Amino acid sequence: MPRRRIKKTTYHVTGTFKIPVTVYFCTGLRRLRINLDPEGNVIAHAPIRTTLSDIDRFVESNLVWIEKQKIKLEKKIHLPYIDASEQRRKARIIKARASAFLAVYDGKLPKKIYVRNMSSRWGSCSSLGNISLNVYLLDVEPDLFEYVLIHELSHLYYMNHSPKFWAQVSKYCPDYKEKRRKLKMYEIPKTNGN
Repeated sequence: MPRRRIKKTTYHVTGTFKIPVTVYFCTGLRRLRINLDPEGNVIAHAPIRTTLSDIDRFVESNLVWIEKQKIKLEKKIHLPYIDASEQRRKARIIKARASAFLAVYDGKLPKKIYVRNMSSRWGSCSSLGNISLNVYLLDVEPDLFEYVLIHELSHLYYMNHSPKFWAQVSKYCPDYKEKRRKLKMYEIPKTNGN
């Protein structure tokens, strides 16, 4: 797959419904895509030669989808930004919670656990067997913290999201689908607090 690079950014308002759109014209992109940023603004990623009238038609033909996404965003729980000293304090608590969980866990153990301020993920697992947890996990329900930890520990068995991976998650967290749904209700703050 070709690497995408943004060549030009345009701020545009569609013709009929006057929808503001930020357009990123990208190399290596084959078709037009739209999404919403965390504030509900419409973002379009377009191949280089896409015309603004094509973007208008595409955006305006997806008005129902845009409105549904805006409703979802309004229902999200926006976590407040925490400063560096508070992040360090919460990181210590998260490490202690993870250690307490691992003391009774009977599966594969990570080599190391890190706590980081991640803007888009709750956790990650490296191919080296290290797990990173988001510092904002302390601000969600405790059972969701446990789900994220189980999710990342399951990657020690399967570094993908295959049916075998989800079966591993289900072994320790049978209601993982409900927990995933609840976790999606939370919005992680941007790393700079803006």
